[in-house]
Amino acid sequence: MSVYFFKHLQRIFLIVDYIIINMLFIFGKLYFFEFTESDFEQNFRTQFILLNLSWLVITIITKPYKILKIRESSLNFNALAKSFILLVLSTAVYLSLIFSVKINYRNIILYFLLIGFFMTLTRFILFLYRKKNRVKLGRKFYSFNTVLVGENKLSTSLLANKYLRRSLGIRGTYNEENKETKNQYLGDVNKLLQDIENTKISSIIFCDDNIEVDIYKEIVEVAEHKMIRIYMVPDFKYANLGPNYFDVIHEIPFLKLIREPLSNSKKQLLKRMFDIGFSLFVIIFLLSWLIPIVALIVKLESNESPFFLQKRSGLNNEPFNCIKFRSMKSNKNADLQTAIKNDSRITKFGAFIRKTSIDELPQFINVFLGEMSVVGPRPHMLSQTEMYSKITKKYMTRHIVKPGITGWAQVTGSRGEIFSHRDMEKRIEKDVWYIQNWSFFLDMKIIFLTLYNIVKGDDQAY
Repeated sequence: MSVYFFKHLQRIFLIVDYIIINMLFIFGKLYFFEFTESDFEQNFRTQFILLNLSWLVITIITKPYKILKIRESSLNFNALAKSFILLVLSTAVYLSLIFSVKINYRNIILYFLLIGFFMTLTRFILFLYRKKNRVKLGRKFYSFNTVLVGENKLSTSLLANKYLRRSLGIRGTYNEENKETKNQYLGDVNKLLQDIENTKISSIIFCDDNIEVDIYKEIVEVAEHKMIRIYMVPDFKYANLGPNYFDVIHEIPFLKLIREPLSNSKKQLLKRMFDIGFSLFVIIFLLSWLIPIVALIVKLESNESPFFLQKRSGLNNEPFNCIKFRSMKSNKNADLQTAIKNDSRITKFGAFIRKTSIDELPQFINVFLGEMSVVGPRPHMLSQTEMYSKITKKYMTRHIVKPGITGWAQVTGSRGEIFSHRDMEKRIEKDVWYIQNWSFFLDMKIIFLTLYNIVKGDDQAY
């Protein structure tokens, strides 16, 4: 429970502060000015809105919740003090200039004193708890899954700075030669290749130019297969071997082998909020009445369950149960063989719902549960992932984002049966392009094209 609390500390403090501001305002009867019964509702609503908007704008400027779990407590109290003072000043301004009313100064002073007291108290209790359990929580909370390859001034400074090492989750350094250093030495390159296979590494940062190009390429190939992010310092000599993208992490510039717009937390939140809203709409207004109808037809036709659950590869290649309406008879090859044209396993009703993509609609439940997204690379069967990951370059890269009900590959002709290895390569190229070029408007375009293809009819839907 304590680990979960600290992981979501920023959101929890944000919510707690808004609760303090609004609960005291509503239930404490500490209104800012005196007014008659006739204008009570209007004035109260206006005060309430302005108060919350003021705190929102102020916290965007002062950032009192930024990396709350890592920063020193003094920095957090300084940011809180600035935010609190700005809130008092902004309130004084709009009460004096906007409202021509009689102000109750006693209530205003008492209101802000209570806000300051409770906000300070909650932080004081938290930091006392963190100090008491610093070592135990640190072992559980911080994930040191980033490693450095080589040693230079940057790697030395990263390892020496406790704040940056924790923020980036840096475990230590590997060198090309078995040359132990004083800076968190983890082993040579051979040890790195072993650790990539056997331990959890999320990111690799190449720091110097001593590494040979063949070894560099080998590390990159193995790392991409394991969905490990690759970063380089800006002056890394092999940066010109392929495309790379500029990225800034904790105010430090890096080059990254693959661009990931969805690595931005605000964009992740935007996509997730859309997924929840869209999936909830479909579940309430479509699936609520469609499921009983489909269940009845499937029961009459094949006397089987209306749902077909299949293990598929999800985010970070974690398997999940993908939900579909049943369109085939039960068969032993369901998890091994994809549908082909004139497939004898497909029922008459199944052919209809596959042609119209109705069979995919229950996956909006997966979207609502957070296992899928409305738009993303289509999830493949585990047997497909196992086979194609060994023979298709960058195949595993598609798993660094959530799979989708529809995707860029599906609306641009790469849907349905795989006839050759080149068909899969084209699909992967389009999936990787989507990951690198994601935008909210691209998702809207894909959804529109999906609906257009359903209405028009898709020859590859069978």
